[in-house]
Amino acid sequence: MFIQYADTVEYVAEPLSKSVNVRRQWGSLLLSLALVLAAVEGFVYGADVFAAAFGIPEAVWGLTVVAAATSLPDTLVSIRAARKGRGVTSLGNVLGSNVFDLLVAVPAGIVLAGGAVVNYGLAVPMMAFLVVATVLLFTTLRTDLHLSDREAPVLLGAYVVFLCWMVLETVGAVAFVPGL
Repeated sequence: MFIQYADTVEYVAEPLSKSVNVRRQWGSLLLSLALVLAAVEGFVYGADVFAAAFGIPEAVWGLTVVAAATSLPDTLVSIRAARKGRGVTSLGNVLGSNVFDLLVAVPAGIVLAGGAVVNYGLAVPMMAFLVVATVLLFTTLRTDLHLSDREAPVLLGAYVVFLCWMVLETVGAVAFVPGL
C-alpha cells in the first residue's frame, strides 16, 4: 500500500489530446481478454503435456516455467516503466500483481473449481522462500525505494538459487519439499 501511495503522490495527469472512442476501447478490451483466455488455456495444456513427457512434477513446473511465463507481461511493463524513470510504478506493478494473484486469483480459482486440497508439506517451504525473497527485496530497496545496478543482480541471483533448488528437488538430490 505504501508503494501504491508513493506512486500516486508523484502522479501528474497528462491532458487528453483527443477524444476516445469508447465502443472501440471496450471492443479491444473484450477481444484482448478472449485472446488471453485462449492463450492461457493453451499454455496450461502445454505445461501439463511437457510435465508428463519429461516426468517433472506439476508443482515444480508450475513454480518455475508457468510462473515465469505468466510474469513476463509484468516484467515488460516494469522494464518500460523503469526506462521512463518511473521506478515506483515498476515496483508497484510487480508487487501489486503478486498481491492480486495471492488475494484474488488463487481464491477465485478455488471458488470456481469448488475447492482444492492444499499440500502444506509443499506450501510451507515455498512460503518460507517467498518470505526470504520479500525480506531480500525490501533490504535492497532500503534507500528511497531505489534499486541500484549492484543490487539488481542479487535479486536475480536469488531467483537462480530458487531455480537450482527446484532442479535439485526434481532430481532427488535434496528433499526439503516433501512430495516432489
